[in-house]
Amino acid sequence: MAQAARGRIAQIYLHWTAGRYGQVYDDYHLNIDADGTIYCTCDSLTEQKSHTWKRNSCCGLGALANHGHDADLGVFAPTEAQTDKLAQVLAFLAKGLDIFLLPSTVMTHCEAALIDGYGPYSADPHTRWDLWYIRDSPGDGVMRHGGLVLRGKALWYYSRLN
Repeated sequence: MAQAARGRIAQIYLHWTAGRYGQVYDDYHLNIDADGTIYCTCDSLTEQKSHTWKRNSCCGLGALANHGHDADLGVFAPTEAQTDKLAQVLAFLAKGLDIFLLPSTVMTHCEAALIDGYGPYSADPHTRWDLWYIRDSPGDGVMRHGGLVLRGKALWYYSRLN
Protein backbone atom coordinates (compact mmCIF):
# COMPACT_ATOMS: atom_id res chain seq x y z
CA MET A 1 0.00 0.00 0.00
CA ALA A 2 2.83 2.40 0.78
CA GLN A 3 4.51 1.87 -2.57
CA ALA A 4 1.17 2.41 -4.33
CA ALA A 5 0.86 5.77 -2.55
CA ARG A 6 4.46 6.84 -3.26
CA GLY A 7 4.59 10.38 -4.57
CA ARG A 8 1.07 11.13 -3.33
CA ILE A 9 1.71 11.20 0.43
CA ALA A 10 4.32 13.55 1.86
CA GLN A 11 3.44 13.44 5.57
CA ILE A 12 2.38 10.93 8.21
CA TYR A 13 0.39 11.94 11.30
CA LEU A 14 0.45 9.83 14.46
CA HIS A 15 -2.51 9.67 16.83
CA TRP A 16 -3.55 8.23 20.14
CA THR A 17 -7.29 7.58 20.04
CA ALA A 18 -9.70 8.29 22.86
CA GLY A 19 -10.70 4.67 22.99
CA ARG A 20 -10.05 1.55 24.96
CA TYR A 21 -7.77 -1.28 24.04
CA GLY A 22 -9.50 -3.55 21.54
CA GLN A 23 -11.33 -0.76 19.72
CA VAL A 24 -10.65 -0.16 16.03
CA TYR A 25 -11.66 3.12 14.42
CA ASP A 26 -12.44 3.60 10.75
CA ASP A 27 -11.33 7.24 11.16
CA TYR A 28 -7.70 6.14 10.86
CA HIS A 29 -5.90 4.24 8.10
CA LEU A 30 -4.13 1.93 10.52
CA ASN A 31 -4.94 1.06 14.13
CA ILE A 32 -2.45 -0.63 16.45
CA ASP A 33 -3.93 -2.41 19.45
CA ALA A 34 -2.38 -2.84 22.91
CA ASP A 35 -0.71 -6.12 21.93
CA GLY A 36 0.76 -4.65 18.71
CA THR A 37 -1.84 -6.13 16.36
CA ILE A 38 -2.29 -3.91 13.29
CA TYR A 39 -5.74 -3.29 11.80
CA CYS A 40 -6.02 -1.69 8.37
CA THR A 41 -9.28 0.19 7.72
CA CYS A 42 -8.61 1.33 4.16
CA ASP A 43 -7.95 0.00 0.70
CA SER A 44 -5.48 2.79 -0.02
CA LEU A 45 -3.34 5.08 2.14
CA THR A 46 -4.53 7.95 -0.05
CA GLU A 47 -8.12 7.61 1.22
CA GLN A 48 -9.15 10.75 3.05
CA LYS A 49 -10.19 9.81 6.56
CA SER A 50 -11.96 12.00 9.12
CA HIS A 51 -8.82 12.46 11.21
CA THR A 52 -7.32 14.67 8.50
CA TRP A 53 -8.96 18.00 9.45
CA LYS A 54 -7.80 18.99 12.93
CA ARG A 55 -6.37 15.49 12.68
CA ASN A 56 -8.91 13.93 15.11
CA SER A 57 -11.36 14.98 17.76
CA CYS A 58 -9.89 13.69 21.00
CA CYS A 59 -7.24 11.51 22.56
CA GLY A 60 -6.28 9.42 25.55
CA LEU A 61 -9.43 8.23 27.29
CA GLY A 62 -9.11 9.27 30.92
CA ALA A 63 -5.68 10.82 30.36
CA LEU A 64 -4.61 14.28 31.52
CA ALA A 65 -2.00 16.32 29.65
CA ASN A 66 -0.80 18.35 32.65
CA HIS A 67 2.53 19.83 31.47
CA GLY A 68 3.37 16.95 29.14
CA HIS A 69 6.37 15.53 30.95
CA ASP A 70 4.11 14.78 33.91
CA ALA A 71 1.05 13.68 31.91
CA ASP A 72 -1.23 11.12 33.46
CA LEU A 73 -1.61 8.72 30.54
CA GLY A 74 -4.45 6.86 32.22
CA VAL A 75 -5.37 3.18 32.05
CA PHE A 76 -5.31 3.06 28.22
CA ALA A 77 -1.84 4.54 27.79
CA PRO A 78 0.19 3.55 24.73
CA THR A 79 1.76 0.19 25.55
CA GLU A 80 5.31 -0.93 24.86
CA ALA A 81 3.97 -3.27 22.18
CA GLN A 82 2.03 -0.44 20.53
CA THR A 83 4.89 2.05 20.44
CA ASP A 84 7.32 -0.58 19.19
CA LYS A 85 4.91 -1.74 16.46
CA LEU A 86 4.21 1.87 15.49
CA ALA A 87 7.95 2.45 15.04
CA GLN A 88 8.15 -0.63 12.81
CA VAL A 89 5.16 0.54 10.76
CA LEU A 90 6.72 3.99 10.39
CA ALA A 91 9.94 2.47 9.09
CA PHE A 92 8.07 0.44 6.46
CA LEU A 93 5.87 3.40 5.48
CA ALA A 94 8.85 5.74 5.17
CA LYS A 95 10.63 3.22 2.98
CA GLY A 96 7.59 2.51 0.81
CA LEU A 97 6.53 6.15 0.51
CA ASP A 98 10.15 7.27 0.03
CA ILE A 99 9.96 9.94 2.71
CA PHE A 100 12.39 10.85 5.45
CA LEU A 101 11.66 10.25 9.14
CA LEU A 102 11.84 13.93 10.07
CA PRO A 103 9.57 16.13 12.21
CA SER A 104 8.39 17.85 9.03
CA THR A 105 7.24 14.58 7.44
CA VAL A 106 6.31 12.38 10.42
CA MET A 107 4.65 14.13 13.32
CA THR A 108 2.45 13.40 16.28
CA HIS A 109 -0.94 15.01 16.47
CA CYS A 110 0.42 17.24 19.22
CA GLU A 111 3.30 18.43 17.01
CA ALA A 112 0.84 19.21 14.20
CA ALA A 113 -1.50 20.98 16.63
CA LEU A 114 1.35 23.15 17.90
CA ILE A 115 2.12 24.21 14.30
CA ASP A 116 -1.57 24.82 13.54
CA GLY A 117 -2.11 26.84 16.73
CA TYR A 118 -4.40 24.53 18.68
CA GLY A 119 -1.84 22.56 20.67
CA PRO A 120 -1.01 22.62 24.38
CA TYR A 121 -1.11 26.06 26.03
CA SER A 122 -2.99 27.56 23.07
CA ALA A 123 -6.21 28.04 25.10
CA ASP A 124 -8.01 26.65 22.04
CA PRO A 125 -11.05 24.64 23.20
CA HIS A 126 -10.06 21.98 20.65
CA THR A 127 -6.53 21.59 22.03
CA ARG A 128 -4.94 18.30 20.97
CA TRP A 129 -1.99 16.84 22.79
CA ASP A 130 -1.94 13.17 21.78
CA LEU A 131 1.54 11.69 21.86
CA TRP A 132 2.95 14.95 23.26
CA TYR A 133 4.92 12.87 25.74
CA ILE A 134 5.07 9.09 26.03
CA ARG A 135 7.07 6.60 28.05
CA ASP A 136 10.25 5.60 26.24
CA SER A 137 9.62 1.89 26.14
CA PRO A 138 11.12 -0.43 25.40
CA GLY A 139 13.78 1.72 26.91
CA ASP A 140 14.17 3.40 30.25
CA GLY A 141 10.46 4.21 30.68
CA VAL A 142 11.09 7.94 31.15
CA MET A 143 8.51 10.37 29.74
CA ARG A 144 9.94 11.96 26.60
CA HIS A 145 8.62 13.92 23.62
CA GLY A 146 6.51 11.40 21.71
CA GLY A 147 7.64 12.46 18.26
CA LEU A 148 11.31 12.14 19.17
CA VAL A 149 10.78 8.72 20.72
CA LEU A 150 8.73 7.35 17.83
CA ARG A 151 10.88 8.77 15.03
CA GLY A 152 14.02 7.58 16.82
CA LYS A 153 12.72 4.04 17.15
CA ALA A 154 11.51 4.12 13.53
CA LEU A 155 14.97 5.21 12.36
CA TRP A 156 16.46 2.22 14.18
CA TYR A 157 14.07 -0.15 12.35
CA TYR A 158 14.55 1.69 9.06
CA SER A 159 18.30 1.15 9.24
CA ARG A 160 17.67 -2.61 9.37
CA LEU A 161 15.41 -2.77 6.30
CA ASN A 162 16.86 -4.11 3.07
